[in-house]
Amino acid sequence: MLQSISWGQYITALLFALICYYIYVAYKYFRWEILAVIGIKRIDGRNEAVVVAEIRKQFTASNHADFLPKEPLSKLNEILQLFWDEVNAYLAEIKPQASQEEIYFAVRTILGKYPDLNSTEYKAEVETTISGLLNQYFPEKFTVTDLQYIWH
Repeated sequence: MLQSISWGQYITALLFALICYYIYVAYKYFRWEILAVIGIKRIDGRNEAVVVAEIRKQFTASNHADFLPKEPLSKLNEILQLFWDEVNAYLAEIKPQASQEEIYFAVRTILGKYPDLNSTEYKAEVETTISGLLNQYFPEKFTVTDLQYIWH
C-alpha cells in the first residue's frame, strides 16, 4: 500500500489538506477581517457600519501620565496618594447602581490597608479625599454625615 502513491502525490495531498484547513480556520474565525481587506464592512444590528477609527479613539484618548505614579511630597502625601489611587480605581470600576453599604465597606477595607491614615490627626485629609472621590463618581448620592460610616 505504501508503494502505491509517490512522495510527490503524498506531499501534494498533504499541502492540499493543509490549505483547506487554513481556509476553514480563516473563514470561521477571521471572516470579517478578510472581507474588510477587500472593502466589505460588517453591519451591526442597527444597520450602521462599525467605524474602527472611533473605537481606537476610545482607547487612545486617555493621557498616559494619568496612570503613572505621582511624585510624593511627604510620607503622609505618599500614603494618601496610594490610598487615593486605590479608591479611585475601585470607584471607577464599580457599578453606578451599587449600594452605599457596599461602597462604604470597600472604602473601609481599603482604608484598613493603610493603618497610618486611621489616626485622628489625618482624619480631615482622608475625609476630604474620600468625599472628593465620591462626589466625582456619585454626585449628590453621599452627604458629609454619610462619611461617618467609614470610620465605624
